[in-house]
Amino acid sequence: MTKAQFLIDLERDGYVVVPNVISKESCEDFQKSAWEWLESFPYGFNRNDKSTWTSEHLPYGVTGGLYNRYSVNHEDFVWKIRTEPAIIKIFEQIWGTQDLIASFDGMNASLPINDKSGRTDIKATSPWPHIDQNPRNVNRFELYQGIANLSSNGPQDGGLCVLKGSHKLHQEYFDSINGFKLDQDAGEKENGYNYKVEEMDWFKGKGCEEIKICANAGDLILWDSRTIHWNASPTGEQTRFVTYVCYCPKSHMSADELAKKAQIFKDRKGTTHFPYMNRVPAERPGYHNALPRRPNGELDSANRTRPRKEPTETPLMSKLAGVAQ
Repeated sequence: MTKAQFLIDLERDGYVVVPNVISKESCEDFQKSAWEWLESFPYGFNRNDKSTWTSEHLPYGVTGGLYNRYSVNHEDFVWKIRTEPAIIKIFEQIWGTQDLIASFDGMNASLPINDKSGRTDIKATSPWPHIDQNPRNVNRFELYQGIANLSSNGPQDGGLCVLKGSHKLHQEYFDSINGFKLDQDAGEKENGYNYKVEEMDWFKGKGCEEIKICANAGDLILWDSRTIHWNASPTGEQTRFVTYVCYCPKSHMSADELAKKAQIFKDRKGTTHFPYMNRVPAERPGYHNALPRRPNGELDSANRTRPRKEPTETPLMSKLAGVAQ
């Protein structure tokens, strides 16, 4: 069978944009529901009142608009994208199987940051280059991550930034510095390694181009977990809407692990990008922000352990959640 061009590009460059995967109607429905979700908390956020575009009026998020607490991972509008047949078909092509499971990842609704018409209480994020893979395993492919792009985003609208081709060079770099740096490592049992900005010069010297990915509403962005990447804040006029989608073969998990995954789903808890690792960030031991907090550091009294709107469970959802064995 001839390999799809998007997969050839993905393997070569470490990222790819697959166009026109999600319908315009689905994108608009997601945006509408995401606005309503932000406005559903008791802190007074109003999409039409820019004076409420502050941390004091918004639920707890990361880097200005990444939400993965409050059981948003299992909101009906998030699951509708996660079960989009066209997205799943692409991951079936990637893995060569229809027997997939999904991550219970979060979503992003990043309000623009600027002095004219956006948020003024925070600054745009600086580059925070990292990989979402254990540095001990960089010689092998483990996962492709995905962003369902649900609003158009041009150069000023925030989004994923990557170092093209960097997924192939980590071990060479580590060898050149006598091994990866433990103080930048997420841990032996975790998937993550943080690079310093100045380290990017080595990769650029090897031909890796820094790219801020631009995409249209309805496009699917894919990248290798080993590709160095970070998130840029929107500084233009429009809000960025995406949700994170990731799938892998069910065979990556044992029967016991699948049972635990199914329970995580039933309890409506969120996980990291890796579908086969039952990592629940809200239960991370000793982590200050395991549970959502208000800007003053207090635990959020409006925290939720169930979605605002429960998803309608379907056979496909049960399969992706590991419930249907």
